[in-house]
Amino acid sequence: MESAKPNLLALAENARRHRVLLFGSARPYLGDYATALADGLPGTWTVKVEVYAHPVWQEDLVPLLWDAGELIDSVEHIRIPYAAQLANGAGTELLLVERPGSAHEYLLGAFVSTTFDDNYADPHAPSSVVLPPDAAHAARLVTGTFLPAYEQAVHERLLVAVEAAHGRLEELHAAWTAIQQSGRYNDGIRLDPATLGHTEQQYLEESSVEWRRLRHHAAELLSRVHLVVGAEDSASLDRLHQLLHLDAAVSTWPAPPSSSPALPPGTAETLRRWRVDAPALLRQARSARPVGPASTVRPALPTVGTAAPSLPGRAHRSR
Repeated sequence: MESAKPNLLALAENARRHRVLLFGSARPYLGDYATALADGLPGTWTVKVEVYAHPVWQEDLVPLLWDAGELIDSVEHIRIPYAAQLANGAGTELLLVERPGSAHEYLLGAFVSTTFDDNYADPHAPSSVVLPPDAAHAARLVTGTFLPAYEQAVHERLLVAVEAAHGRLEELHAAWTAIQQSGRYNDGIRLDPATLGHTEQQYLEESSVEWRRLRHHAAELLSRVHLVVGAEDSASLDRLHQLLHLDAAVSTWPAPPSSSPALPPGTAETLRRWRVDAPALLRQARSARPVGPASTVRPALPTVGTAAPSLPGRAHRSR
């Protein structure tokens, strides 16, 4: 305490000179609490304290948070001048703040899960948790309650995203197949054989857009599936692992100008391989849902075929 006295006196004098009021608090320094909390969590975590001196800096947190609880409401509507960020180096990043209106409690919630960037009001978001002042007790609460709920939410969100994108690819393929077999567009107009190549190109372009959106989610979902040895889907998952990682290595797939679309080589074969083996991934991912204290209600997916794909309409034959 004696060693701190000169620093405290200097701080008080500096505050007086700049007409700043200092207030004491019974709370420990947020960084100390965050470090003690991180030490009690599984794995290795880093802690970084950030100061939001301007309200705009605080507002920057809103689109990055993935929360359906008290934390996102507090960040949106209450002044929070500082917070601690915890990261485990494996894609999980958390935000810790002093709970507004409480002299001792804290709020902990999650940032966006990897591969997603649209998080506000996402129906799969986990709820932030209220933590007690004892960091050891708080760590047990986070380990036993919040992190399992978070893992459930990430898995469910990935699964829903892959299911929806796969369904869209199946719709596009079914539309293209129907055109080939019938020789007609979906409005009944006969297909001019001279435009067949153009229509196929359009199918591949639309499918490749969906594939680019799907691939990162599918790779992350695949990494979460722990296949039972000897399961019949193992060969399909091995092929998907090769497909997803090969595609990631050879195709950064920058979006070409709309006036001159260019597809990566082997696009049709990539889509075919995905369509063959994707059902195995979806089956295994459904059965591999993490078990935890919280349950996530999945919104109903749109029924395949409720909206006609844009591919086979006549309006798409001319540019």
